[in-house]
Amino acid sequence: MDPVAEILFNYLRNAIYEPAKAKLDVESLPEGFRDLAKGLLFFVECTRETADIARDLSRGNLYGAQPSQGNEVAAPLKTLCASLRHLTWQAKQVAQGDYNQKVDFMGEFAEAFNVMTEQLNVRQTALVGEIESGKRKMRALEQSKNLFEAISKQVPQWIIVVDKTGVLRYINHPASDMLLDRIFEERLYGWLEQQVKTAKLVPRNESLELFGNAKEQFFHVLVHELQWDEHESFVFILTDISSSRARMKKLEGMAYQDPLTKTYNRNYGMELLSEWLENRNTFICCFVDIDNLKYVNDKFGHGEGDNYILTVAKILRRFADNAIVCRLGGDEFMLLAVDWTADDACRRHEALRNELIALKTNAEIPYRHSISYGVVEIGADNSLTAGELLRKADEKMYEYKRAHKKPPIAS
Repeated sequence: MDPVAEILFNYLRNAIYEPAKAKLDVESLPEGFRDLAKGLLFFVECTRETADIARDLSRGNLYGAQPSQGNEVAAPLKTLCASLRHLTWQAKQVAQGDYNQKVDFMGEFAEAFNVMTEQLNVRQTALVGEIESGKRKMRALEQSKNLFEAISKQVPQWIIVVDKTGVLRYINHPASDMLLDRIFEERLYGWLEQQVKTAKLVPRNESLELFGNAKEQFFHVLVHELQWDEHESFVFILTDISSSRARMKKLEGMAYQDPLTKTYNRNYGMELLSEWLENRNTFICCFVDIDNLKYVNDKFGHGEGDNYILTVAKILRRFADNAIVCRLGGDEFMLLAVDWTADDACRRHEALRNELIALKTNAEIPYRHSISYGVVEIGADNSLTAGELLRKADEKMYEYKRAHKKPPIAS
């Protein structure tokens, strides 16, 4: 091989396989080969720069050293590198939510990229719409909740929301404003917890009664189920009916209480007697008559007569703790008691009668205090009606009165 050709060949080979050894001294070559040598040097430099760019691209480095001006060998890779840098920027924009990016090069990749961004854009638009709709609903719910809370604080009812785990979620009035006694609060929350645990059907009506420290409070409770702050919950609407209960109790007392003696009246006594007979209870029925009341009224006035009646009523209340004392009217009383025999009841009445007789009377208003009584013992096999039993006790009372009649003036 010609020596000059061998030098040029070895330079090209080294430039390809052993770049560190690739050296070419242009001035040492014959003048006719020097331009060719310079062209080889430029070509090898362009090839090296192209290889550097290709190596950087293979490693994902888009910002490595750029080829020198005029290196047309590396121009396509330089253009590719610039395109990839722009594509990277576009990908970052997409990652930040800009789905309007389009790629108009790189063939199928560009088509796939553009389809992807179009789908993302459609989904984003739909998602934004859902988010806005959700925000509007949340604002509406928040406004509704705020309105509800504002209104609920103005209503007298007590509104308490408890979720199904027993956690208190809302209360429109503090317990201190609604409860008559501080100890009621613990009992109230215990009752609410029990209501949540039982999980009865809703809506439903309940009654809540609280007692303590000589105080009592009554509530009517309406229970509903609802969603509260994304929690399955129960709402308890409590209406304080204590005053209504008190009025009702007072009315019941007036309906069944004798206004003078504060014992039960005839209506209550006859209803209770009929109830005990219907239930086939075992008990005693006593008919009691105040001796000489007409004489006291006529001689000393009805005021003293009332005092006489009150004294007898006081004595009769001492018959037994479980005894029911009823004033039938005028000078007549009925006494009902369970777990008594007729003989025991007669002995007890006799003792009370003796206490009554032993009472000291006013010297200016002298009269004997005494009663007459008749006792009937009723068993489970009784067949008499309430009226018949009362007449039977009345007959026994008159038998007793005839046998023990004494003058009205105390000696």
